[in-house]
Amino acid sequence: MPELPEVETVARELRAQLLNKRIIKLQVLWPKTYIPLSRKEIEGQSILSVGRRGKYLLIHLDKAVLIVHLRMTGQLLFVSDGAADEPGDHIRVIFYFSDDSRLLFRDVRKFGRIWFTDKPESVLKNVGPDALDARVDFTYFFEQLQSRRMNVKAFLLAQRFISGLGNIYTDESLFRAGVHPASVTNAIDKKTARALLSEIRQVLKEALDNMGSTISDYRNPQGKKGNFQNYFTVYSRQGLPCKRCAAIIKKEKMAGRGTHFCPECQKVYV
Repeated sequence: MPELPEVETVARELRAQLLNKRIIKLQVLWPKTYIPLSRKEIEGQSILSVGRRGKYLLIHLDKAVLIVHLRMTGQLLFVSDGAADEPGDHIRVIFYFSDDSRLLFRDVRKFGRIWFTDKPESVLKNVGPDALDARVDFTYFFEQLQSRRMNVKAFLLAQRFISGLGNIYTDESLFRAGVHPASVTNAIDKKTARALLSEIRQVLKEALDNMGSTISDYRNPQGKKGNFQNYFTVYSRQGLPCKRCAAIIKKEKMAGRGTHFCPECQKVYV
């Protein structure tokens, strides 16, 4: 599933392509993908800005917002003026613009969603502050850890406390900070919490510099793959030696997800 770096990469590229474009037609090919929560007409509206919150892409129009969640296999593909055909199959929604360009939502597994709403908080009400937002400072982060007793992996995946992290970047951040994913949040001391927050930011920024990670389906709006998968330290490296201590990387199910960690380098806080 695309996480913060992948969605931010998409947002940056679409920002360069879509600003001020006017939507003249909407074609919905899979009804469950597109969820109209506003009575306003989308046709005739122009794109004012493109942003992101956590794993959600926000396309601000004149009178409403398109909120896109790519889920497992969703892709937003931009087709420029003069391009003859839509790329590939599994196209679920097409936005047509006045300059003959198009934005296509491709989704093999059909889990992705696009909400059209003039009340974005109705969709984002359970999404916490973004992991790269200045509001997520050490004071906020440590208070969130200390105010509850739960598995740290589940905490980072929950999206309610800090948004944007998924399985890949949670595993990578915990490894770099030396925190075992089975650790309990309120047992993590200040020094370790500070290191964890620092590593979360660093991992996300490095992934952004590499246009995200492509495991299978993720592509940017130009159809290109990410590159950060070439720099994984633990994710998808089960059975291989740890790059730090040479112990064998393990994979176990935690917080309902396959979780990768080094049994030697990562301390359990309980």
